[in-house]
Amino acid sequence: MVATLAAFALLLAAPAVRAQTQSQSQIQAQTTAAAVSGLNGKVSVEGGTIGTSAQQSATAVTQGSITVPLGHSFGLQVDGAASTAFNSFFGSGGAHLFWRDPAIGLVGPIAGFGGGAGTLSGLYGGEADLYAGLFTVGLRAGYVSSTSAFGGLNGGFYLGTLTLYPVPDLALSIEGGQLAGLAVGQARIEYQPDLLAGRNISFYVSGIAGDFGVYRATAGVRFYFGSDKPLIRRHREDDPPALSSLALEALSQKSFCGSFGRHVAVGGCINPSNLLAPYVPPPPGG
Repeated sequence: MVATLAAFALLLAAPAVRAQTQSQSQIQAQTTAAAVSGLNGKVSVEGGTIGTSAQQSATAVTQGSITVPLGHSFGLQVDGAASTAFNSFFGSGGAHLFWRDPAIGLVGPIAGFGGGAGTLSGLYGGEADLYAGLFTVGLRAGYVSSTSAFGGLNGGFYLGTLTLYPVPDLALSIEGGQLAGLAVGQARIEYQPDLLAGRNISFYVSGIAGDFGVYRATAGVRFYFGSDKPLIRRHREDDPPALSSLALEALSQKSFCGSFGRHVAVGGCINPSNLLAPYVPPPPGG
């Protein structure tokens, strides 16, 4: 009899226990910020100089991204970029699908592509960010390939990033790694002042340097579309760093030297038949 009454009591209590468990799960989900705070985007325009140790050109770059939430814990961002240099046009794009907790970090797969000056390039891999107070530590790694009439580069890539936010609207970043065996490094400063009615415009400078004397130095302005918030929260709650610029740098390492090889001898550029030797022009009449 006692056992029967106990079983009957547990049966009556089960719905209440289940409701309490569901309520606790909903509370936990609500206290954990979403991977993407809402539909948002950004557009930037920059200009400067680009080149190698022997040649240089003015350059202009425009980039854009759209980021959308996929449920509570996941997001998708699509990037695009276009640039001009050495009388040539370059275009690239990328996408990343990611899990993110704005209090912890981000992880997910990435894919990008680029083309211009007779060169095609692509990259495939993954990315991860760790948010640690004022610091963000990032890593991207995978496979990159670049092909043209002058040869191609294929291999793994890795890029590590360290970003410091000394104040919520100022980001100081350094990045370094390799693209198919070619070393590349970058430094960036981005500042979002309190302008007009909200903080949705930032100004930045960027410097990139790589093997064979490849470099790029630019300054620009970025427009954010979304809720008003400090720069550190934009980077952690809205849009991850765009992939399009990464694809462009993979493209640049090969395409610039290939473009120069068609016209002039550029010290340090890649010989299509020997990736370790400098390009030597054919003799007159050859």
